[in-house]
Amino acid sequence: MKPIVQEIDAEALISIFDIPNEMRNSRVEVTIRPIIEKNTVLEKIEQFRKKYNHDNFINNLKKGVNQEVTFEYNVQKLINGTETEEDKQMRYRIEKQTWSNKVIKKRTKKAA
Repeated sequence: MKPIVQEIDAEALISIFDIPNEMRNSRVEVTIRPIIEKNTVLEKIEQFRKKYNHDNFINNLKKGVNQEVTFEYNVQKLINGTETEEDKQMRYRIEKQTWSNKVIKKRTKKAA
């Protein structure tokens, strides 16, 4: 999408931006363009996993499967790399809830 560029009075932007005094009472050029989301939540999760050794994570999951640990999501799809976007989002919600519960338990123990 092509950006929109327009000249306007700086005073019109005061309610939106903190305009420096030297720019007030003058005309300014404003450019409007859409932001293309480069880092979706799922991409951020993948970046985190790569940073913290995704291969090690997968190997630990495989060990868990071999030890018959139960998971709340289809861990085999994750191991095989066949997770759908829906699977990833469900797993993310489960992981987020699990971490939240662990933090709450840890705080409760400290308070007791």
